[in-house]
Formats: sequence, structure tokens, C-alpha cells
Amino acid sequence: MKIELSDKLKSFKPFLFEELYRKASAERAKGKDIISLAVGDPDVPTAPGIVKCAVSEVRKGLNHRYPNTKGNENLRCEISAWHKRRHGLNFHYNDEVSILIGSKEGIAHLPFVVMNEGDYCLIPDPTYPTYRTGAVLAGGRIYDVPLLEKNGFLPDLGAIPQKIADKTKLFFLNYPNNPTGAGATRAFYKDLVKWARKNEVIIAQDAAYCDIYFGKPAPSVLEIPGAREIAVEFYSASKTYCMAGWRIGWVVGNSKIVCGLNQLKENIDSGPFNAIQNAVAFALKNHEKIVPAVREKFRKRADYFCDGLEAAGWRFSRPGGGCFVWARPPVNRKSIDTVYYMLDKVSVLTAPGSGFGKYGEGFVRFSLTEPDTVLRKALKRISSLDWSGLK
Repeated sequence: MKIELSDKLKSFKPFLFEELYRKASAERAKGKDIISLAVGDPDVPTAPGIVKCAVSEVRKGLNHRYPNTKGNENLRCEISAWHKRRHGLNFHYNDEVSILIGSKEGIAHLPFVVMNEGDYCLIPDPTYPTYRTGAVLAGGRIYDVPLLEKNGFLPDLGAIPQKIADKTKLFFLNYPNNPTGAGATRAFYKDLVKWARKNEVIIAQDAAYCDIYFGKPAPSVLEIPGAREIAVEFYSASKTYCMAGWRIGWVVGNSKIVCGLNQLKENIDSGPFNAIQNAVAFALKNHEKIVPAVREKFRKRADYFCDGLEAAGWRFSRPGGGCFVWARPPVNRKSIDTVYYMLDKVSVLTAPGSGFGKYGEGFVRFSLTEPDTVLRKALKRISSLDWSGLK
């Protein structure tokens, strides 16, 4: 019997970040001292208090049983309390909050909940690749919405054709943005909510970097009056609490969408380990003691890394938040050529902008999720490059 994989699976390219992991491993196997700034994998250890709480929770026998798919009540109540403190919003822990096995999982599953065959999904470009996954598997059609530097990497809502808007069911957004580092304002969200309500489009805002901001606190789209009628927001413990490997996040917002996503998940998974859920509840309760130091670390890294790139002739808009710097090299070349040139000449691996979409071409994304000593070493190598060798 000849085994054939599905046509939908064949339509996917290898996941960009897994490809970059493999590239770095292959170069290290050749004996090269590779510095990888390609993947956003936080180097900052999870706070000791969170770890201590998790260890205590692991020892509790009740936590070894199947968890509730929507998440345990302890965590959902702490999420509600945190959003009240952070955004001034009241979310009912039972109907407007659901726990995820990382926000990536919920983002990939959402299109199955709200889209039908042939519906359009609006995807920002450049973008985090997972936004496309669920839409494609759900049989949807994708319309790429450019994020241009001249617009502050915000979508031009007026440029979306009305004939596309009329057929659109879902619009994914992500601010503070990966990969560009751009932030969104309340004024933009106000325009977005007005546009979405007019066109009956569901907004899915990925707020994974919500608390890694470098100026004013990043707003929530759900702060805008009327947003809860058409929007949900995804949150992650990965960057905020440096818990990437723990795989846990949550979704809040419109109750019908949140409950629908939970209904789908009931047929797919059983939710995260309760010990981990309770550790995140501890993190949320102690958020104001834990997160400022993490935020300040990434702000300082962004400042000195941008200073170094600027001195080396790179061109960019400084990030307003997140863990990345999105920049053009001193010469105009295809992003993949730039990435391979740096890897070959100075053993620094980065992510090509083209891997994030058509409008990422020409850019390179640097991840700031390596220790300061490694980042400074990478900057020294990058600054030594002779770009005349890149043909």
C-alpha cells in the first residue's frame, strides 16, 4: 500500500522555526560556533516562586487526574482578576475565559470554530506563520493584509477591498507585533472595532507580548466599547513569565466564541496539567512583582542591540515591545541571502523576513532571547561584516 499524505498537509511548507533549528544544528555539527538569534525562545529562567509553586503542586495527587478542558477554576478566576487590574475589564471566569495549551494551540484551532468552507481570513503580512494554519485546514481562503513601515506596521483598513471584507469571517492581529516590534494604539483599535462591527468580522488579537512593552502599557482591543461583541484576545505565559516550555496560555472575550473554542477542545484535548495551571495562577497573582524585571531586561537588550545595529549601518524602526528587532541590512538584498551570508561569514543565524510573508522581504528578524554576553558577541561579529562580499 502506498501511503499518501493529505493535500492540505502538502500545502504547508516546513515550519520556519523548525527549519532554522535544523540549520543551526547542522552548522554546529561542522564544528562552527553558531550564535542563533533566529528563534524567540526565552533564556530568562522562570521565576523561582513560580517554580516552587509548581513543585508543590506536582506533589499533590489530585493534580495527577485529568484536568478540566476549559481550565481549572482557580486559574480562570486569577485570569479574571488580572484583567481587571491590568485592563479594567471584567471577564466572567466561566463563560469568557478558557485555558489553552499555549496560545499557539488556540490560535490554530479558532478558525474551525468560526469559519466555513470558502470564508476569508485576513492575515497580516509579515506575520507569525501559525495564523495561516487553522484557516487553511478549515477550508478557508486567505487575504494578506500588508503591514508597511510607513504605516507604523499597522494595517490600512481602508485598503481592504470591500468585496473581500464582505466575505471575511476572521481577522488575526498581533500587537505588540511579532516580527516587527510595532505597537497598536487605542485610536487604532477604535477604528478597527468600528470597521469589524460594520463588516461583521471577528477580531482575534494575539496579545502574547502584551506585557513586554517599552513605553506606555500596551492596550487591549477589548477595552474599546463594542469590542466584546466581535473580538477575542489570546494571551501566553511563554514570554510574560518566561514559561515557554510549560505550554500554557488563555483566551478571553466574546463568550460565544470562547465557549465554542472550548467545545472544540473538549473533542481534541484534556487541557494542561493542573500543577502547571496553578503555577500560572501564582504568577498572575504575583504579576507586579515578577514581570517588571523581565520587561526591563528586554527593553535594555533592545536599546543596546539597536544602538549596535544602527552604528553598523542597519536601517529599522525601534521596537515598542516584544523580544525582536526587525531591520534591513546596510545593502539591499533578498532576506534569505542576507541570512546565509551572516551565517557563512560570522556564524550568526537570524530569521529571514521573507519567511514571515511577502512584505517581510528585505528584512531580517533578530531575537533578543539570548544572554547579554551572547547578544554583544553577535553584535561584534555583525559589525565586522564586509557587505561588499554579498553579491
